Amino acid sequence: MTIKEVEEQLGLPRATIRFYERENLLAPQRSGNTYREYSEDDIAVLKKIIIFRKLGFSVSEIRDFLEENVPLQELLEKNILELQEKMNELNGAIKICKKMQNRQEDFDTFNENFYWEEIKEQEQDGNKFLEIVNDTIKVEKNILLEWFQIADGNGNLIKDRKQIVYNVVSAFLIYAIVWYVLQGLSGNWDIEYFFIGLLQPAILIGTYSIWEIPLFFIAKKSPKAAKLIRKIGTLILCILIALLVLIVIFGESS
Repeated sequence: MTIKEVEEQLGLPRATIRFYERENLLAPQRSGNTYREYSEDDIAVLKKIIIFRKLGFSVSEIRDFLEENVPLQELLEKNILELQEKMNELNGAIKICKKMQNRQEDFDTFNENFYWEEIKEQEQDGNKFLEIVNDTIKVEKNILLEWFQIADGNGNLIKDRKQIVYNVVSAFLIYAIVWYVLQGLSGNWDIEYFFIGLLQPAILIGTYSIWEIPLFFIAKKSPKAAKLIRKIGTLILCILIALLVLIVIFGESS
């Protein structure tokens, strides 16, 4: 069975099927012309994957199930607890939403201080609400993607996967080579400096992304202030990099 036929039979997009293959959940045989051939066993595995994904299982948990590394009952118990936790979070949000609805809140009547305290009180009583940490993670991810010119500011990819890998690897290698040469000019041609150089972009990107997180929220209220702070931060970062390079070049000779 071809991948097109699998798409039609199961109603799955091709990208989803390929994703499960990349995650080693599915391994169809290849025919002589290198095209994948999906057997009935492969279809059965795909159905199992979709069933458990819809039940909230993670990819790693499904892999454990398919490879029989963990008993299904153990996975089910863990999944039920996680689903109940999510239900508790949703119930807290539903209560507040219903209160807003009953009070017939509108833009002009909405009192943020009232609901701020309401949520705090409910959290103190053990009620839970949706975590906002994912917003920070999303910002971090978009910053990194934008850094490598992989995506726009909203996280929308602007290049294909091969180009993305090429850009990231090239950036790290170029920086490592430059760092190694600078060390060599000061008399240190030890290969360990090349590997140290590979770590430098990660440190710089991490510093930049941490700097950008508060700017992301500042920009929501004052784009001009965020733009000014970003320019100052970029200038400081450039000065620090320049100082680091000077230390590397002249440090050994002093």
